[in-house]
Amino acid sequence: LSTLNNPEVIAVNQDSLGVQGKKVAFASSQYSNVSTEIVVANCSTSSKIEPKRVQWTYNSQDGTIRSALNGQCLSINDCSTAEGAIIVLNECHINNSQTQCQGKNQQWTVDSADQTIVSQMNGKCLNFNLQHGPNVDAHSCNKQDYQQWLWNATDGTIRTKHDNHQCLTVLQELEIWAGPLSDHSKAVVLLNRSNSGSETITVKWTDIGFSNDQAAVVRD
Repeated sequence: LSTLNNPEVIAVNQDSLGVQGKKVAFASSQYSNVSTEIVVANCSTSSKIEPKRVQWTYNSQDGTIRSALNGQCLSINDCSTAEGAIIVLNECHINNSQTQCQGKNQQWTVDSADQTIVSQMNGKCLNFNLQHGPNVDAHSCNKQDYQQWLWNATDGTIRTKHDNHQCLTVLQELEIWAGPLSDHSKAVVLLNRSNSGSETITVKWTDIGFSNDQAAVVRD
């Protein structure tokens, strides 16, 4: 609340130039134990999504769906059996007696006949949440197109049948947003979406429209 009420923050928001800031760069968390949220996003690499963030492999033997980005497993967060439990990417813990629910929240059945992806833990379907998009959650199965998924064996993508231009995607945890102000300066926001608490985020001059040899005064 103190940030939102800060006079300088308000001044940036009400700047006379009136140009909206935009996401200019992103990065992955430096921590391997961070739970990364899974969303549905544009499959096209022109949307600045790293290709491996939309690529997946399914192991029918252990039921895991693993990200090509880091080999981590598609998981129901905290082994929740609640309707609408969020889907995240975590380190794989299949049959590990030392972990919560022994990794059963990471085991899935891919049904190519009805195009569903069903949790072996609670029988709920991988669900594109249209009300809270682009979020993905676990929901009671109803055979609607937002619970049906098209697996492309060629490029490794999993596309929602509701809109086959949208892919199951590992969310970028760290974001850099920037926009120009009327005094020719730049407003820059560093956003940490992870649950790690603290992260190192590096802003390159070129990310915010400056040349590499340009000097600038930076204020927090």
